[in-house]
Amino acid sequence: MLALWGQEVSGGFDFLTPGLLVCLQTGRWLTVGWMTVLWVLVQEGIGNLAFGVAVLFYAGMFAFFLLTKWLLEPENPLFILLFSLVLSVWAWVVLSGAISFQEIGARMHSPWPWVAKQWLAYVLFWGGMLIAYRRWGGHGRV
Repeated sequence: MLALWGQEVSGGFDFLTPGLLVCLQTGRWLTVGWMTVLWVLVQEGIGNLAFGVAVLFYAGMFAFFLLTKWLLEPENPLFILLFSLVLSVWAWVVLSGAISFQEIGARMHSPWPWVAKQWLAYVLFWGGMLIAYRRWGGHGRV
């Protein structure tokens, strides 16, 4: 609920993805599966873009995670910082691509302020959720 509220208040920044990333880090694949389906339905349902943008974003996120986890330990703070940056750039690429394919008349400004804000949101929310999971949620199902 907090993630949906944050997404609404922030003007569309993604606060749902860090929950999936914590589950990926801890190896809870069943939880990742049902949460991904739920997040796709929520984001596709509340968005104005054609169906498939969230599917493409999460498919890329999973591919990037599986490829980059071999470079650094996923629970390493450096991994969280760098992967959040990659994910923020990927989100911008997916969104700007969807906007241009649908020929929506939105003015596209420089992506870097948006990427920086989304990166900060990912780092803070992902780090906070990982700390909370280690402290309170590591004993049962998520």
